[in-house]
Amino acid sequence: MPSITINSALSMGEKSLRPITKNYKNETLWIIQKVLNKDTAFIALNKFCSININQHNLFIDLIKRRVNKEPLQHILESVSFYGYNLEIRKNIFIPRAETELLIDIVKKYIKPNSNILEIGTGSGCIPIVIELEKISNCIQSIDINNDAISLARINAEKFKCRKIEFICDNFFEFKPQRTYDFIISNPPYIPINEISNLDYEVTLYDPLNALTDYDNGLTFYKYFSHFGCKYLNPKGYMLFEFGGKEQVSEIKNIFNNEIYSYNVLEDLNNEPRFMLIQKL
Repeated sequence: MPSITINSALSMGEKSLRPITKNYKNETLWIIQKVLNKDTAFIALNKFCSININQHNLFIDLIKRRVNKEPLQHILESVSFYGYNLEIRKNIFIPRAETELLIDIVKKYIKPNSNILEIGTGSGCIPIVIELEKISNCIQSIDINNDAISLARINAEKFKCRKIEFICDNFFEFKPQRTYDFIISNPPYIPINEISNLDYEVTLYDPLNALTDYDNGLTFYKYFSHFGCKYLNPKGYMLFEFGGKEQVSEIKNIFNNEIYSYNVLEDLNNEPRFMLIQKL
C-alpha cells in the first residue's frame, strides 16, 4: 500500500463527509486530529507527512462512523460547552449549543451565595460550568442515569471541581434536605408522538428518557410547579429550557398562579426557549 499523507487523508475524508454535512472540512480536520493526537498547527505544518497504516485504518473507521450519521461528539468522545471541552460517551445526552444560554441567564439573575439544584446532569456540563465560572459554590445535580453521574464526576475531576454534589436519583422521588435559591433544568420536553420526526442522529444515539417524558412533554414542568412550592426559597428562581413556541402557552398556564411570576426568554434565533420563574 502506498504511503498516505495527512493531506490525502483529509481530501478523502472531506469527499466522504461532504454529502452529509456542510461542516465537512472542519469535521474531517477534527477527526484526523483525534487520530494523530495533534493540534491544528501540527496538521497545517505537516500536511505532506505520511501517516502509518494503523492511523490510516482508524481514520477510515471514524469517517465511516460519521458517514453512518453517528454524532461527531461520540466519535471524538468530547463536546465543547461554554468554551470547556468535556468528555462524552454513548448513552449520555449530548449538550446543545443553545443550552449555553442557560448559563448567561443564571449569571444575570443569580444573587451572591445562592445555592443551586440542577435536574438532569447528563455530561455534567451545566453544574461544572457554574462552578468554573464562579457563579455558585454550592451545587447539587441529579440524574436517574448512573452512567451520566459517573461521566459527570469524571468531567468534574478533569476540571478539579469540588463544589458539586452529584446524586443518582429519580427526580420524582427526590426528597432534598434543603431548599434552594435557584433550580435549573433542561428536562425531557419532546412529546412522545413527535419522537419519530426527529433526526436519525438524535433518536438513535441520545437516551430516549432524556428527550421525552413518554407523554405530552409537560410532565416535568407540572412537577416543578409543585416541587418549587416546597423546595424553592422565597424570591428564588427556576429556569427551564422548553420546546419552543408550540409549548409556550401550555407552560405559561402551569405557572400562571399566585405562587409564581414568569418571564419567557428567547434563544439566538429569537425563538421562545427558556422560562424564568420567580417564587413570590
